[in-house]
Amino acid sequence: MVWFELLYPLQLFADDKVTIQNQGKEPTIEPPLGGRGPIMLPDLGDVSSGDMSNLDENKLGERIMREIRKDQDYITNWVMYDYINQLGNELVAGAQKQKISGSDASGPFAPKFEFFNVRDSSVNAFALPGGYIGVHTGLFLLADNESQLASVLGHEIGHVTQKHIARGAGIGTSSSIIMLASILLAFVAVKSNPGAAQGLAIGGQALAIQNQLTYTRDAEREADRIGYQILSATGFDVNAMPAFFLKLQRATSIMDTGVPAYVRTHPLNTDRIADMEDRVRGEQNKSRALKNSIDFYLNQTIAKVEQMNQASDAVPLKEYFFSLAASKNLIKAMQSNFGLSLVALREKQPLEAEKYLNKSKELFLKISPSEIFPRSNFVFSITAGQIELAKGNFVQAQNIALQMIKDYPQSKAAGVLLVQTYFSSKQIKEGIRWLEQKTKVQKDDTTWWTYLADGYAQLNNSLGYHSAIAEKYVCEGALPAAIQQLKIAKEEGFGNFYQLSELEARNNQLEALYREELKSNGRLSVKN
Repeated sequence: MVWFELLYPLQLFADDKVTIQNQGKEPTIEPPLGGRGPIMLPDLGDVSSGDMSNLDENKLGERIMREIRKDQDYITNWVMYDYINQLGNELVAGAQKQKISGSDASGPFAPKFEFFNVRDSSVNAFALPGGYIGVHTGLFLLADNESQLASVLGHEIGHVTQKHIARGAGIGTSSSIIMLASILLAFVAVKSNPGAAQGLAIGGQALAIQNQLTYTRDAEREADRIGYQILSATGFDVNAMPAFFLKLQRATSIMDTGVPAYVRTHPLNTDRIADMEDRVRGEQNKSRALKNSIDFYLNQTIAKVEQMNQASDAVPLKEYFFSLAASKNLIKAMQSNFGLSLVALREKQPLEAEKYLNKSKELFLKISPSEIFPRSNFVFSITAGQIELAKGNFVQAQNIALQMIKDYPQSKAAGVLLVQTYFSSKQIKEGIRWLEQKTKVQKDDTTWWTYLADGYAQLNNSLGYHSAIAEKYVCEGALPAAIQQLKIAKEEGFGNFYQLSELEARNNQLEALYREELKSNGRLSVKN
């Protein structure tokens, strides 16, 4: 995955260019490589004015996310998505409770805070402009408990709330913008030419590195302190932050001795650990129970399965789960049986999946409440619904989905399961009705527009299909493609007067938006 050095990843040894790789086994040390493409940078305004504005920050974050969502390593496992957003939003609420500046989501240009998962075995997390926070699967696997995972998210939330990216861009004026652009261009180029991409990043850094280094160290310390406050406010174990730092230090086997602090883009390990340990010692009520929920352990298993990129990975993965399935450690045994259920589901063996899921649920009931607590039954229930769907039991799967939507109205996984049951059981019109309501509420989510287009296609509704595809393109920032889809819909001439009038109005609106976009990017001359 991308090496977001300027965009503040969890990375303790930036000078050494080292990440911790899992590769499905034990962590090893490898240099950071990755890459995606292509990213079109938005106009960031007049750099002489200082900091990046909230609007520009949001534009940049949205543009980067459009590219990340297209990437094969952007995880579309919506159970994981629901979990990381539930956890992340709980932490954001803790920041708001502490009245931490920048955490209030009110206002048109406030950070929206969306959390997402990335298929990458490196132990990393990163914050993007606008409040987007990515978490690598490797981070899930190295964390011992939910508090450790929460400590990393809290750190990244700290970067967002304190506007470190926007403030960083303002420090070096034009050279900092060039540096930010260089990092993003490197993000594009690595996959096809790693050497060229590294050269782009280094060239940009050379223009602004002196001003950026000191600021970055301060930003990391500030993010640590904010993250600590958030952990404390939300009831997680504050010991988790220094404990996870120590775990990373042991995993890398790289010591800080002999390397001056001022040459690093991040503080020394010993400095950060000592700071957090001092804060823990200063807590009057530092003895608190770890918040180890079943959600964490099951999603940790999902992360393990998600790192399976190819069909050939299934064999060693099953061997790994089988080796732990008979473990005396009930949590590991529960996770292993759940993992075997997920692998069987991927291999289209729903009866095997059901057997292992039931075994995992049985083991969970045997675990002491002091070791694990049932924050929810969500993961087990959604997996059971997916199994019923695979078995062709559409009514059962639909009932599970409807109950999960009732219990967890914000769940994307439950909504996707419901739509899948509608379409699989040929209840296309019911699925379309649900999606039409959903897209009115969540207009910016391409998932619902894609499903809606599929539903219209199954009914041979050409106007509905092209209109839904157009909205999907709008979400992806591809306004010319969206306008073209509406043009096709108009030319086919299907629909009543009101539908065609709405189509014409939407087309005019998108054309106006596209002209405005061209103007803002300086590619359209405007005559007075």
